[in-house]
Amino acid sequence: MNLKQNGLRRRVGIEARRISSQHRQLDQFYGMLAEALRRERPADARSAFQRFRDALEAHFTMEDEIHFPALHGLRPDLEAQLSALVAEHRDFRQQLETLQGQFDRSELGPGAEVLDDFVTRLAAHEGREEKLLADLPASPTR
Repeated sequence: MNLKQNGLRRRVGIEARRISSQHRQLDQFYGMLAEALRRERPADARSAFQRFRDALEAHFTMEDEIHFPALHGLRPDLEAQLSALVAEHRDFRQQLETLQGQFDRSELGPGAEVLDDFVTRLAAHEGREEKLLADLPASPTR
């Protein structure tokens, strides 16, 4: 392995830990949102949703613009998997727009059900990302 790839592999490892940490932080933000919904506090729910949404958007942007391109540079054979994850980010962003409208209109009942489905799919997405990252050190280098 050349020095450039060695440095890239180290950076990807650091970013993998950062991504995992951000996933846990997103879980905490969702917990605050779920609690506000459970207590039927519309203003708190809107605020918690905005915090969750902002954090998720920042997370997706970091993955799409920094982490995934670096990972692709290290492992071009992962292009299809990385492209699929980026496409899922686009879908999640569209769904966030729909949820935002429900929160803006204080339609918390239907919003809560849609939000639960959203978060379930997001957790599966995060699991795929983390598995991809966990498999990286064992993967062959080019």
